[in-house]
Amino acid sequence: MRLLAIRVGPSGPAVAVLDSAGRLVERERPGGRAETLAPLCAEALEAAGLAFADLEALAVAIGPGGFTRVRAAVAAARALALATGLQVHALDLLELAATSLAAGEPLLVAAPVGGRTWAVQRFDGAGRPLEPPQRLPLEVARRAFEESRAAVLVDGDGQEGEGPALRHWRASAGALARAAAARAARGIAALPGPQVHPLYLRP
Repeated sequence: MRLLAIRVGPSGPAVAVLDSAGRLVERERPGGRAETLAPLCAEALEAAGLAFADLEALAVAIGPGGFTRVRAAVAAARALALATGLQVHALDLLELAATSLAAGEPLLVAAPVGGRTWAVQRFDGAGRPLEPPQRLPLEVARRAFEESRAAVLVDGDGQEGEGPALRHWRASAGALARAAAARAARGIAALPGPQVHPLYLRP
């Protein structure tokens, strides 16, 4: 499946292009502003030997995460969907981490969302959610991590403290692209651009 994935993470904008042979081209702009997403997409497509007209779908990380980063990525995906007529695979980062790392045992997944708070969600051993995501104060989330047998922090900077089973996982644009292609292969439909919204856990 030929698709373009968009992510604005803590280090800056990132995109990935997946072609029909499964080859992946990734481009990042560390420290770059959201305005660099469009040229970054064009650069990745050129490197992959594709044009926007060749794409079959888009993918975007909808959060949870910092408001500005998530909003910028979703806005870019919606604009591209409007311009190209493509539909969008909207990917929840907590769920993506859980399904990517599922190892047969319950998993606690969290991501920093600003203001000394984390988004936290529990999943079963197959990566299925056991509860809705919650926004918890950092100290409460840390205690939950320390008490968990298996825990993953998405996009942490390594300064959050270490639990006995804590792992760090980076949600790259390439991981988004491959996850979106896997979803499409399982028959999970993408969404029209206007139906794609950020995953916020607070107003």
